[in-house]
Amino acid sequence: MNRRLPPPRLRRFPRTLPPLHHETWDSYVSRLAAANRISHLELHEHIDNRHRLHPDPLALLDAISGLSGHPRDRLLKALPDLRTSDLTRGLPPVCHPLDRGWQVQAVCTLCLATKGISTRARHWVRNTTRICLRHGRWTDTYHDQFDIRPLPEIIQAQHDHHRLAREHGWKTAVLAMRQAADWCWRWWDSRRFRKQRDRGLRYFIPPGAGTYREDPRLIASAYPDIVALAGLLASPELRSLPFTGSPQDFSRFIREVRARAAPGYRYEGAGVADPLVRWIEEERYYRTLPNHPFPMPNEPRTHNPEPLDQLTRRLNDLLASDADDRGRCASCGTKLKALKSNTRFCSTVCRSRDWRRQQHDRALRDASSRMQTRECPVCGVTWLAGLERRSDARFCSGRCKQAEHRRRSAVFDSPISNDLVREPNRGLRRPDQLSRLAAEDLS
Repeated sequence: MNRRLPPPRLRRFPRTLPPLHHETWDSYVSRLAAANRISHLELHEHIDNRHRLHPDPLALLDAISGLSGHPRDRLLKALPDLRTSDLTRGLPPVCHPLDRGWQVQAVCTLCLATKGISTRARHWVRNTTRICLRHGRWTDTYHDQFDIRPLPEIIQAQHDHHRLAREHGWKTAVLAMRQAADWCWRWWDSRRFRKQRDRGLRYFIPPGAGTYREDPRLIASAYPDIVALAGLLASPELRSLPFTGSPQDFSRFIREVRARAAPGYRYEGAGVADPLVRWIEEERYYRTLPNHPFPMPNEPRTHNPEPLDQLTRRLNDLLASDADDRGRCASCGTKLKALKSNTRFCSTVCRSRDWRRQQHDRALRDASSRMQTRECPVCGVTWLAGLERRSDARFCSGRCKQAEHRRRSAVFDSPISNDLVREPNRGLRRPDQLSRLAAEDLS
């Protein structure tokens, strides 16, 4: 009588380890392999071997449970990346699959040492976590961890970052941090407002030592300024201050920027390349659209979708040249909060934009009325003077200008042109021509 044998399963390792809280399954399998003195790759090959686990491949959760000896429920509670909607159906809500608000980070080495673990491990943490608050160590990157306790402003920035996510949501915090980091790095690359960052950097890096852009010590030094500026951008009330049309609100926004990350910042002399100036212009344009396309996750939509006929009527009223709407900005259409008899624009940016548009329209009208065309003496290309190129342009491009210069230089350097004399404002003349011209001038 033939007896059907059960399919072979993975045998339990002689030495097993308990999983850490929210540890990744790859980190746990690596620690399990190191405890039993086998390589991590060899253990993965052992799990994925179809000939060893016939007739069907074993599920990853069952494989880890068989190797470690821990039950499935315990592994699901400790290893979040093994959870699926089917497996966690009967478990409490804390054991449900994680959302995108979590990220993988290295576990603090001092926390591992307190549990008697000498190997490295990785676990899932909130995406606002940069520091181990228990031991005051920077753990955000995969480089060597370092102590930040002598700089309490970095630890305070971690608390502010957590509070930011609790008040406005992790999606808003991520977008605000990304935008604040872009502003700060652009300012620091132009050697502006980096006094506070360099003060923390001098503690981590000794004098004379170099650094690079992805250096974790540089990122830790810049963390407090970025978090402080992100708090301004994440708040719906403070974020909308430059677009209310009130000079007091705009001044308050600039004061907040100065107090948080840019001491001595001046909006008037910043220039068009400044990141704050560019953001205000882009955000003001987005807020004038019928349905704001890029609001923050916690920002309510101030505009509801309008029907097509109402939208067309509204756009025609804004674009009409003879529309006399004293209650809105003549450039962007924003409603003016402080209504005066001579107020036409909501800010200096809109005034400058309207002036540039008028200059361009005037140049188009003048060029179309005159219709003056110029021809390049080198390649023969024609253009409309004052519109496509400058009104006093002689060549169509710098290449043609350089070609003409080389041609004239070659004529001057040749031996045939030794008897030619250059005369100002008269080109090249021969000696007999110069004598005749001199006689004409005397007569």
